Amino acid sequence: MGMLKITINEIDNETFSATINMKIFDIEVEGDVWTDELENLWGDQVSSISTMAYFDRITDMKVFTKGGHECCQITLDLANFVKKELDDFIDEEVDNEPCSVDYSPRYYDLV
Repeated sequence: MGMLKITINEIDNETFSATINMKIFDIEVEGDVWTDELENLWGDQVSSISTMAYFDRITDMKVFTKGGHECCQITLDLANFVKKELDDFIDEEVDNEPCSVDYSPRYYDLV
C-alpha cells in the first residue's frame, strides 16, 4: 500500500479522529478507543497514573482521491489495512493523574 502518514486530530478516553495520508488516498477516520491505566513509578512509589487510549474500532471512514473526490465504496482490504495500521499506531496518553510522592532522600533510608 506504500508509505503512509497517520495524524491523530483528536483523541480522548472514548473516541478519536485521525487523517491517514497514503500515496493514492487520503482517509478521514473516526472511531472508538479503549483505555487502560498505567502506573508511572518513581523508585518504588507511584508518581502518577496515566490513562492510555488504544484503538478499538472504526465508526466512520471516508476515503478521498488525491484530487479531493470522495470514493463511494471502500474495499474490505483497505478497511482492514486501516484498522491494522490504527491498531499499531494508537497508543496515546489521554490523562495523567499525579500522585503524592516522597522525594526526600531520607525516604530510601527507611526502606
